[in-house]
Amino acid sequence: MHITLPPLPEQRAIAHILGTLDDKIELNRRMNETLEAMARALFQSWFVDFDPVRAKAAGRDPGMPKPLADLFPDSFEDSELGEIPKGWEVKKLGDLLELAYGKALKAEDRQEGDVPVYGSNGQVGWHNARLVVGPGIVVGRKGNPGIATWVATDFFPIDTTFYVLPKASCQSLEFLFHMLRTHDLASLGADSAVPGLNRNLATMSNQVLPPAELFGHFERFAGELARCVNCGNEESRTLAALRDALLPKLISGEVRVGDAERFVRAEQG
Repeated sequence: MHITLPPLPEQRAIAHILGTLDDKIELNRRMNETLEAMARALFQSWFVDFDPVRAKAAGRDPGMPKPLADLFPDSFEDSELGEIPKGWEVKKLGDLLELAYGKALKAEDRQEGDVPVYGSNGQVGWHNARLVVGPGIVVGRKGNPGIATWVATDFFPIDTTFYVLPKASCQSLEFLFHMLRTHDLASLGADSAVPGLNRNLATMSNQVLPPAELFGHFERFAGELARCVNCGNEESRTLAALRDALLPKLISGEVRVGDAERFVRAEQG
């Protein structure tokens, strides 16, 4: 087998260009992990650990603007889940959302397009038609049950998944997404050879629900973080396609290193 081997300085220059793209993709990945962790931490603090309520009950500053702090009560009350913030409710998941079935779509039946196809393990391909208008939430049904995945765009969930339809009592998808991730849905399996999520058991799980105005504030904050994550993902997808397209052209000499460097700088802004 004969291959085209550029001179060593050219090889190093090519590696530098491709490495720059890889570095930016990795930076985006780490940044997205940080943004997602911020949203998870805020949900945990407000709606699981009840930190602002505990601070106010102890006479401490909850560390947030007063209009927002005023939305949190300063005491607790008993409930079937133990102590919860006064005035908050305990609801069934089924009161907050519906888990709708995805639709069968074999790999050979998918048409080239820009609509992501989701299975229980995440994105599994692309298609030219959507089943659900995004953003939305995919929940694993078979194979990898109970795992909630956020989808920023229109999407097509296949029949190994559920997708979430919010009900009138909670229209905030961001709240529902982070709420689902705090539940051990994977333990609510159906009795079969293939691990699966029992929808009836899942919707019977209890959840503490704050007033709508409060989870509306969370939605705005988490929504902005989600938009930043999506921008990072889209940029990384573009950069990966650019890297894969440049490699054979640089190796063959069809594109020279100087031209590629200028193009990469233009793509990075």
